[in-house]
Amino acid sequence: MKIILGRPVRGLWMLTLITGVSLNAFTQQNLKATHVNVFKNGTYFVVKEGSIPLTSGKGSLLIPSAPLLGTFWLTTPKDIAISRLIFIMDTIKTSRNARTMPDLLISNKGKKVKLSVRMDEKNYQEISGLLQDFFPASQLVKIKGNEGRTLYFPLADVRQLMVEESPSESLKTDSVAYVARLEFNRNPTDTRIKMVYMQAGIQWFPSYNIKILNDKELQLELRALVENFAETLEETGLTLTVGDPSYKYGRTQEQFANPFLTQTQGAAYNPYAAYMWQNTAAESVDAAVMYTAKNDQYNNYQTYQTEGDKTGDLYMYDLGKVSIPKFSKAAFPVFSHKVPYRDVFRVTLGDINNFLISRQIVNDPERKFPVFHSLKLTNQTKDPFTHAPVFIMDEELRPLAQDEIAYTPVNTTVSVNLAQSPDIVVTNTEEEKNREERAKTIDKHGYTRVLIHGMVEIHNTMPERVTVNVEKTVNGLITEAGDNGKITRLKTGDALNPFSRVDWELSLGTQEKKVIAYDYEVFILAY
Repeated sequence: MKIILGRPVRGLWMLTLITGVSLNAFTQQNLKATHVNVFKNGTYFVVKEGSIPLTSGKGSLLIPSAPLLGTFWLTTPKDIAISRLIFIMDTIKTSRNARTMPDLLISNKGKKVKLSVRMDEKNYQEISGLLQDFFPASQLVKIKGNEGRTLYFPLADVRQLMVEESPSESLKTDSVAYVARLEFNRNPTDTRIKMVYMQAGIQWFPSYNIKILNDKELQLELRALVENFAETLEETGLTLTVGDPSYKYGRTQEQFANPFLTQTQGAAYNPYAAYMWQNTAAESVDAAVMYTAKNDQYNNYQTYQTEGDKTGDLYMYDLGKVSIPKFSKAAFPVFSHKVPYRDVFRVTLGDINNFLISRQIVNDPERKFPVFHSLKLTNQTKDPFTHAPVFIMDEELRPLAQDEIAYTPVNTTVSVNLAQSPDIVVTNTEEEKNREERAKTIDKHGYTRVLIHGMVEIHNTMPERVTVNVEKTVNGLITEAGDNGKITRLKTGDALNPFSRVDWELSLGTQEKKVIAYDYEVFILAY
């Protein structure tokens, strides 16, 4: 049932019951969420502040349902300190919305009211007086009338309740809950408390939108979807974070979070029972419109920026104060920048023979490797780009493609694919160039050094000059790369045969063919 507070009628406030949904308002000793920091992996860090009443230096506090291990902490003002915390099941006073007529009668006891009561099938009578009590077991309402008489009548005959003064729409009841009993070193009547913890249940998802402006610039916009399935946020500061923080115990909960004996083996203490953290990003919005859409009444190309803050290895965006009810989702604009880009064609070539395993070279000159037309973006903003999907539109806002943007630090580049291009033809062949038997001996095992020569042929059949980015990786050490190829040794556990990569950026005219070469060495066990 849902309560609607109507307009005043002759000095009275009328409460009417209609069918609907109402959420419990479960109080937490006046502690309110003042700030929350949300990660993309489904966890959040929250700060709550407020006052709790004390009796003889003792008080109680509802604890969060499932705080993560080691993240729950309480702070007090300088003039008082917590000397002990006891976690126990206890009876506490809770408050919830009045959802039914019995709830309203109980919550408004002691107030002057006017009731519309059915006398028979056709007649109703208004009864005014002091609402003295309601008896749930017998469903009887007790009213002391204005003339001094005490009246009893069944709830089933009540059709309307009007409260002469401000009505109470909350119901206080006793409830059994798992609480923290706090003992302090002093005996004031109350004290301020700050509570912090991490917990699962709030997360955010980024998504990008690209609108191409011309052949040199595009508009990159980031939006954040925040999902809240943990607790109601009312005028709470919201921060979204970019980075890859280390949390050894993952989603392992605090030992006190459940009222039973903690197991000392298994998942409760498994530091590897975590999940993969992802890079994150966000911002708040201080929109400054730079220019408007072309021939359009809508401002499709607005530019705005939220101030962010780099803290160590993390980048945090402050969205300001927000209100997000529990079990709801909210979307926020994060930033929108003009970003320079170049049209490039990208091809990725893996280890086509994997000589370390196969020990042979098999070429297929007819094999064509897929080439993608891409946009190569340069992050000249002051914010890192987070890993997220991206939707791409052209200058006329027509859909072109959907891809993803990888995590991109400031002053670096990232590419997004538009479509596979059949007009750039790429082939890759290899041949054994030299072999040195037992070139190395390790732990009395001999290893043969094999030098392999590779060739990549690129043919531009398009009627215009193009830029082609070629990436080639092998399970071995690349020693030489022609045409100014950039060689990178990748991480590996094999010191003899590290993974390595070479990157080229080439400019080809129309109908131009180009062959680029590379050499790499592989050590294989000699028999």
